[in-house]
Amino acid sequence: MKQAKTDWRAFRSAWGYASKLLVAVALLCPCAAQAQQPVVNANHSATFTLKAPGAKKMVLVLANKKYKMERQGDTFTCHTDSLASEMYTYYYLKNGKQMLDPENSRVTRDIDVMMNYFFVEGDVADYYVDKDVPHGRIDKVWYPSTLNGMSQRRMFVYTPPGYDTAAAETYPVLYLLHGSGGDETSWADYGRACQILDNMTAQGSIKPMIVVMPNGNVELDAAPGESPYMNKKPTGNNISSWLGKYEKLFVREIVRYTEKHYRVKADKQHRAIAGLSMGGLHTLFIALNNPDLFDCVGLFSAQTTNMLNENNIIKMERVNHNMQRLRNVLAIVRDKMARPASLSGRITDIDIYSHMEEKLQRQFEHAPRLYYMAIGRDDFLYDMNKKYRALLDSHGYRYTYVETDGDHSWENWRKYLVDFLKRM
Repeated sequence: MKQAKTDWRAFRSAWGYASKLLVAVALLCPCAAQAQQPVVNANHSATFTLKAPGAKKMVLVLANKKYKMERQGDTFTCHTDSLASEMYTYYYLKNGKQMLDPENSRVTRDIDVMMNYFFVEGDVADYYVDKDVPHGRIDKVWYPSTLNGMSQRRMFVYTPPGYDTAAAETYPVLYLLHGSGGDETSWADYGRACQILDNMTAQGSIKPMIVVMPNGNVELDAAPGESPYMNKKPTGNNISSWLGKYEKLFVREIVRYTEKHYRVKADKQHRAIAGLSMGGLHTLFIALNNPDLFDCVGLFSAQTTNMLNENNIIKMERVNHNMQRLRNVLAIVRDKMARPASLSGRITDIDIYSHMEEKLQRQFEHAPRLYYMAIGRDDFLYDMNKKYRALLDSHGYRYTYVETDGDHSWENWRKYLVDFLKRM
């Protein structure tokens, strides 16, 4: 298997430039030019300036909110109010068409949307910026896999500063899972996980650790543009990843590979797993079905049920078969026979979601040292999490609950990671 080892700063710089060109593969030096736009003022407001000859109308979309830009000749400007410390994403709408900021080399991707970003420092964003501290390394690893008939899949593995020189030292390990529409790059890129780990390790607020960031999208073997075998566009609709196959293979393929190839402390006390949204679903049920493996479990805005029971899947299969029959008729007309498509075989995998109360009883007989749940008050999964907490409460299972402002967003998930790491 191929294993690429890359300083994550170089990876970040390369990814930003490549994304700007809508190309997902490039290797640039880590000293790429810093972003020039927008200007963050002393009072934490931001000023955006863009030259756009020929533009009739320019709109700034900042953190999903639209701001009209003022025009003076070919130059458009927008001045915000004071902003809280955070990593902010934005893009422009030029005559209604999305465009990136040509004066900002910092680019990130959320599912299939490219955006520029900048930081307002002074509080939580101080964890997210690149600082002059010892840096860890990202390994871009292809590991053997049988998921969906594949031969290999890719994951990112962060190793802490000093890993290569401390040949006899072993480390705790965190498996960090992304949400629907994401991939193995999500936490390292939009989630700023590498900067968070470097900065917190340098502070002494966490111990050095290995962090594994796998790809939980069962339809893709790697991030878009990163696979020599697949060329699919990412989508936020990952229902096929909610059917148990990924969770069933996780320990056999990902945990065992990690423990064979990295110097991890291979016991429950030093293993942790956490994930956001769909990754929270994976986290919950991987830990639930392997009660002796993980001593810290983190659910960030978690999807706490796969929402597809066996009856629902059978109904979906019936619709699928009817559609396939129509395709076959059309194929016969074209003198071709379409391959039958079916969800059969997947139904048996959803048993990983069944018998939750019995599995919870086994898990909490020797309870995880930290069972952590965090969610925003405006998150669309809030009620689902409330129902799951009621289940835990009804049995007296102890957990740590954090409720914040905000919704289903990276602004919250980055903060939850910082908090979870501290509590670990």
